[in-house]
Amino acid sequence: MKSFLYILFNEVKRFLTIKEYRTLLFLALRYGFSKRYDAKEIKFKGNVFLVADFQSFFWQYKQIYVDQCYRFTADGSSQIILDCGANVGLSALYFSQYYPNATVLAFEADATIFKYLNTNVETNKMRHVEALQKAVWINDEGVRFAEEGADGGAVSQSTGIAVESISLSAVILKYETVDLLKMDIEGAEVEVIRSCKEVLHKCKNVFIEYHSFTGQAQHLHELLGILVNNGFRYYIKEEVVLNQPFVSKGNSGNMDMQINIFAYKI
Repeated sequence: MKSFLYILFNEVKRFLTIKEYRTLLFLALRYGFSKRYDAKEIKFKGNVFLVADFQSFFWQYKQIYVDQCYRFTADGSSQIILDCGANVGLSALYFSQYYPNATVLAFEADATIFKYLNTNVETNKMRHVEALQKAVWINDEGVRFAEEGADGGAVSQSTGIAVESISLSAVILKYETVDLLKMDIEGAEVEVIRSCKEVLHKCKNVFIEYHSFTGQAQHLHELLGILVNNGFRYYIKEEVVLNQPFVSKGNSGNMDMQINIFAYKI
């Protein structure tokens, strides 16, 4: 009974004290019955957003606004934020609101999703946000990209369509420092971070969504090694949960691990 009351009390407390949590529940009640990949207009907190898939948007809102996963302590009067895998622009909106003097480069490779991103940036008057229809990659020679319809599009060497790319290391080199490098690029993170290992020290904070796919080599140790060699400490948060990993051994789906890596300088 004590455990039940503890959970109930904390949920009520969150509802009463966290405005963003109340907004999340409002979104669930108003739009929660939407079909997957059904494009629609979402209204929240004075913003109007075009989204390709409400379910994806809902979990993005929880992660970005309720959990405040991209919050960092700003040094100086202005910041540089690289939003790699900006999707429809919810993270860009967050950055423009919480860091109004920041310059935000929002990269999105999916042509359809980019249209939503660009419209949302303009409609919601996101100051100092530049939307760029490019895949963040190891060079600027172009790459193949497989669209998914929401937030799961990914660089693919064998399938997909040709899209423009941009070298992340070249982008980082343009700045004296990068306050936040946010990377949510659906499996391309290993190759891209490898290509940035000589310049990553210019970043103050790095967020990487790491994906491990069933039947493919794992590279988490390599990513963490690159971060450590560039002077970062890191914190890891699990996103995909395997309840019985010794039994399933990651065979229940195409991904056996997805974690968020938060790396920061002390």
